[in-house]
Amino acid sequence: MKKFFAIVAAVWLLGPGWSEASVGTEGASFLDIPVGAGPAALGGAYTARATDAYAPVWNPAGLGFLDSDEIAGQHLSYLGNAHYEFLSAAVPLRPGQSVSASLQYLGSGDIAGTDQAGNSIGDFSAYYAASSVAYGQKLGDQFSVGVTGKWIHASLDDVDANAFAMDLGGMYRLMKGLSLAATLTNVGNSLTFLSDGDSLPLATHIGAFYQSDYNVNGSFDIEYERTGLASVHMGAEWQVLPAVAWRMGYHTDTLPGLSALAGFTTGLGIMAWGQEFAYAWMPLGELGNTQYFSLLIRFGEASNPKRNLIQYQPVKGNRPVPGEDQNSEPQNLMELLNEDQPGNKGPAGK
Repeated sequence: MKKFFAIVAAVWLLGPGWSEASVGTEGASFLDIPVGAGPAALGGAYTARATDAYAPVWNPAGLGFLDSDEIAGQHLSYLGNAHYEFLSAAVPLRPGQSVSASLQYLGSGDIAGTDQAGNSIGDFSAYYAASSVAYGQKLGDQFSVGVTGKWIHASLDDVDANAFAMDLGGMYRLMKGLSLAATLTNVGNSLTFLSDGDSLPLATHIGAFYQSDYNVNGSFDIEYERTGLASVHMGAEWQVLPAVAWRMGYHTDTLPGLSALAGFTTGLGIMAWGQEFAYAWMPLGELGNTQYFSLLIRFGEASNPKRNLIQYQPVKGNRPVPGEDQNSEPQNLMELLNEDQPGNKGPAGK
């Protein structure tokens, strides 16, 4: 009997993820909780701009556009004593091809257990976790595809459940500053406790991201759940200073009865030496507020293949003829070397 009440309490706390589209209908709905303070501050509108270490969760196709080794970490103070942690590492194998591994963990903290009469039966804890590996690859210069495989594990008191799932994604850079993307997430088997199984939160996401030349960009997502409900996610980012970005967003997948403010999100991103510390605030009405803290670390840009100066000969292919400046070859060689320096443009860098 204690197991039964532990499962009921923990599923109520952790399972729905406070999403209208999944309350009482799906298992492992913690996967619907936004990952990363930056994406969360943008209202979860991140499908078309996930080209960083958050890509295995938001859109694995974004790994095809990854240009550096990256690590992302998150801490979220969730409802009550619950906390949500995330860790990811993404590594380019070669230009246009990257892999990533990530871990999501939602813990309940201590939960007071009671029987049907309201008597205490002691404290217990519960958690949900998802371990993922992802791969993304460009097909041409503008289009990328990706796949994520994940193992989902849940522990409620001393009862465990497991499930396997995958995400599929595509991303297309239509024109300068505009990207389009789509994903199909959480395709897998049911998460079953004892004899009861719940389907995973299967969903389709379609997104767009536009980056202007005026330090302002916007993103937009439409999400369609397996349950038949749809939601809209919108986000905007303003680069207030070179090192400070202000973000805000809105999403419609909130619990019924909450005020309109419950869909509002906001936060800051602080950049220093190529690294980003981000904060996000997500109000959930009478349920309380959630506070995100995350860090995105980049380890330099992926190196472009260096030109072989022995094979690269746009200067004189023949020996100098009488009357020519004999210092032209050393001068042209120096020009070639300068072309490989960042910010310099030469014949091959145009």
